[in-house]
Amino acid sequence: MSKLNRFNIFIILLMAVLTSCEKEIEFSEQYDSGIAVYAIADPGQPFSMRISRSFTVNDNPSVVFSNYSKYYSELDSLYKAKIVIADAHVEVTVNGVDKYTMQYNPTNPYAYTCDYMPKVGDNISVYITAPGYKDVSASATIEQPKKIEILRTEVVYQEIGDKQAYVVTNPLTGGLEPFGEDSVMRLTLKMTDPVGEHNFYRLRVCSISERTRVFFGDHTSTFYSLTDVFTSDDIIFSDNMLTKPFGYWKEGFSNVFDDHLFNGQEYTFTVETRKPLGENQHVIVELQTISQDLYYFLKSYLLFRISTDDVYMTPIGLYSNIRDGWGIMGALSYDRHIIYY
Repeated sequence: MSKLNRFNIFIILLMAVLTSCEKEIEFSEQYDSGIAVYAIADPGQPFSMRISRSFTVNDNPSVVFSNYSKYYSELDSLYKAKIVIADAHVEVTVNGVDKYTMQYNPTNPYAYTCDYMPKVGDNISVYITAPGYKDVSASATIEQPKKIEILRTEVVYQEIGDKQAYVVTNPLTGGLEPFGEDSVMRLTLKMTDPVGEHNFYRLRVCSISERTRVFFGDHTSTFYSLTDVFTSDDIIFSDNMLTKPFGYWKEGFSNVFDDHLFNGQEYTFTVETRKPLGENQHVIVELQTISQDLYYFLKSYLLFRISTDDVYMTPIGLYSNIRDGWGIMGALSYDRHIIYY
């Protein structure tokens, strides 16, 4: 047998081996569903918590609808039956002393409430039990709010451009309308970060106006037009992980940040927000001092929301601080200012 023939036979045998070794490997490990929690302790707001069942991919409830309107009429009842946990026992301990029991609110099927009003400095622990689930627990502390100063405000011309980029739904007509005018408010802000602390922040800049529409003859009604989207070229808002825009937020922009660039220092920066159409136009500037766990949760959520429609992106896990469960128990405090146009 020639060397060439022996080589051809070797190649044929090798190909047979490579193409005949396919084997299906079943993934048999099972994960039980657990308790999912969402709670943010906010001073001045009664403490509430959303509790639901978490699902694995394989046992997530699904439903097929025959028409679009049926989706809206029946989807909520499906999730009430499959996801809501209405019989949980929720105990809240504040500063290791005061105890509260949260009650299920049937008018808001995911919510548990109590008469505890969070305050700055409170350390809050929650312990949740429910039949058929592992017990879960979490804790958070409300930090002292850090101050932000409004150094300068000015309204400058800036063309809105593509009107479809800034639209609002009129709840009275259901139609889309331009949200803003060809102007922005430019705000120069200063914050002072304490020395010797690692602090975490979220900045909210909300443009708000009142809109009035006439319908059914002479009857009028007022609704509010609001956006919390703002822009800035400052490095503290840069997040290279956010590789795509989301909604009206720019690519690479995050309003959640920490103090690693200005720890223990004063820091001045500029932001811009679109002037809204309507009356009583004003801007709310709110610097939130957030707990570390809430910071990591929000960062993971910002990344998660741009990945859900990208099949090529590595799956993103949402950060959780719920022991033996899922979700977030966070805390925030804030310094808030209102500026009128």
